Amino acid sequence: MRFRARENSRCLTCVPMKLTRFKVQHYRCILDSGWIDVEDLTVLVGKNESGKTSLLKALCQFNPLQPEPYHLSRDWPRGVREERSEKQVVCTAEFALAPEEMKRLQELTALPVTSNRVQVSRDYGGRFTAACAVATQRDDADGVADALPEPALAVSEEFREAALACRAEALRLAHEGRYAELAEIKPHQERALAPRGNHKLHQPNEDEFRSQYFTKLSELSGQLAETRPLESKATDYLVSRLPAFVFMDEYRAFNGSAQLGDIKHRMERKHLNADDETFLMLLSLAGLDFEKEHGKGAHRSGKAREDRQYDLSDAEAVLNRKLENHWGQLRYQVEFRTDGQQFMTFVKGEDGALVRLEERSRGFQWFFSFDLLLMHQTQGRLKDCVILLDEPGLHLHPEGQRDLLARLEEHARHNTIIYTTHLPGMIDLATPERIRVINHSETGTVVSEDLAAAEPIAREVLQASLSVGCLGGWIASEQNLVLEAGMYWVLSEVAGLLRRSGREVMPFDVMMVPAGSVGETVYLAALMLGEQRDVAALFESDDSGRTARRQFEQGWLPKYQGNRSAGLDLADAIGTPGRECGIEELFTESFYVARVQQVYEKQLLAAGVRRLILPPGDRLATRAAAALQALGLPFHKRAVCRRIAADIRQMRAVNELPEGARRLAENLFKTVANLMAR
Repeated sequence: MRFRARENSRCLTCVPMKLTRFKVQHYRCILDSGWIDVEDLTVLVGKNESGKTSLLKALCQFNPLQPEPYHLSRDWPRGVREERSEKQVVCTAEFALAPEEMKRLQELTALPVTSNRVQVSRDYGGRFTAACAVATQRDDADGVADALPEPALAVSEEFREAALACRAEALRLAHEGRYAELAEIKPHQERALAPRGNHKLHQPNEDEFRSQYFTKLSELSGQLAETRPLESKATDYLVSRLPAFVFMDEYRAFNGSAQLGDIKHRMERKHLNADDETFLMLLSLAGLDFEKEHGKGAHRSGKAREDRQYDLSDAEAVLNRKLENHWGQLRYQVEFRTDGQQFMTFVKGEDGALVRLEERSRGFQWFFSFDLLLMHQTQGRLKDCVILLDEPGLHLHPEGQRDLLARLEEHARHNTIIYTTHLPGMIDLATPERIRVINHSETGTVVSEDLAAAEPIAREVLQASLSVGCLGGWIASEQNLVLEAGMYWVLSEVAGLLRRSGREVMPFDVMMVPAGSVGETVYLAALMLGEQRDVAALFESDDSGRTARRQFEQGWLPKYQGNRSAGLDLADAIGTPGRECGIEELFTESFYVARVQQVYEKQLLAAGVRRLILPPGDRLATRAAAALQALGLPFHKRAVCRRIAADIRQMRAVNELPEGARRLAENLFKTVANLMAR
């Protein structure tokens, strides 16, 4: 029997410390990863065998939900065995403290706490060290803990196994400095070592061991409580506040039906397969006991079947409540049915149909099983954890990968999630600040936020996510203007019209490159900087555009010191500084409204609107969106941009452009040309 400690001593009503960054040292292929900043949702991108899994495993073992120590023989890097030491720090994690945690630390140390950040390290010996703690006390704790006795006299094998597990758990807690948890494990261990009626022959020896063991355990808890300094008490508190770390690398699908007799047979032979384990996990989450369900399958009377169905209905309610708490809104409901030893799972999805799970799509089965596995791994909590996912979505099609990203976003509202991938569909380039690149150097695996410094295979993944080509051939010019797709469609046609009319525009060797969103504009421009290209990144003059421009200018330009690269504000570039400005502001209101009406012609006719009138305001696109919303119609800005581009493509001379559009466009092109000529 494997002894299991209490589920957790953490205060579940208080949010634990928040992970902000971490680094891994001397673990498998990693000598020093460097500091890795962590967002609520962080993606590690790298090729296979680059060290992604090792990074997650090392972080998980920092404070796993189920004990999993570091092992010198298994985890120490190969080829440097002479440096092997249990005192080597494996993982250092930095956390943000809440105000109440800072207050408690100040009470424990009697010293002012001026920063809300604290670093906690764990070494191969399992010892925790915090920035404000004195680690030498841990050696004293180890010596005291060694006095805990082992069963020396004849006892039952079951009791001996439980006793050794209890002692190992107490040693681990003392060794790791979890003194508060050590002081609280006695009641739980007393239950684990309680007398058993079927072992009367050994009972005197077992009673004697219990007396000796719990006397020493109490002495250990008391001695450590009296001797540890204030700093160790602070470390004890910080360790008790650590979030649980959960690692997942299996994402199996569950088909929903099971023959209980077959599972029982495989269980007795210890040959359970992956489907069996997933099914048992489902029963556990629903509060059902497999042995009892198997026993009920042999009873055929009407009363027995009725009682069984009542019990299954209660189990359905338990599982559905967990799903509801998990999502915030119930995405599907589960119903159980049985016929003797046949167990069936029905699922009602968002379509309202009640269908057996195995008859649902494979994608639905995968997501359903993923939810169950995640709840199981976090012991049903799914909150205030650090969830580490190794290559999720590997067998999903691209649309399924996008759905999975949306689910991870939802989980990240209450957890910190870090996942690895080499799949383009699992990277959201609208949020480039979440991306970390894993490279393999001569000194082992290293992690960087420098997206342009990715190894070729990792870079292909990132470039494929942009849908602009791969293998280094996607940038065609030494000088580039990067802009969102809507602006690209309009400005590329305006540039063509100006050239057809003999007007001066940007030089031919300045290439306009479209990006899918404002976030992708930042990312694509950063990649070009890393390729030693000159780049102007153009952003519309609104809140999101200004934020992205600051991100590009402050986060990326200083890294490359390019003298012909810059972020451009659209309003400044066209000569109307300080204005809320989108690409539609190149044109007159009548020109723009006419194109909106062309795009929404059928919908407006159905609504009885012959002429669309925009409400007062600044930006044309914002006003158009408000006018359409009043009619119950969604506004698609890019569709209007396509219409404008198509109309300009048909123009023969620049004088067909609305008044002022030529002047504003020429101002923009001149701004870019002057930048590239610097």
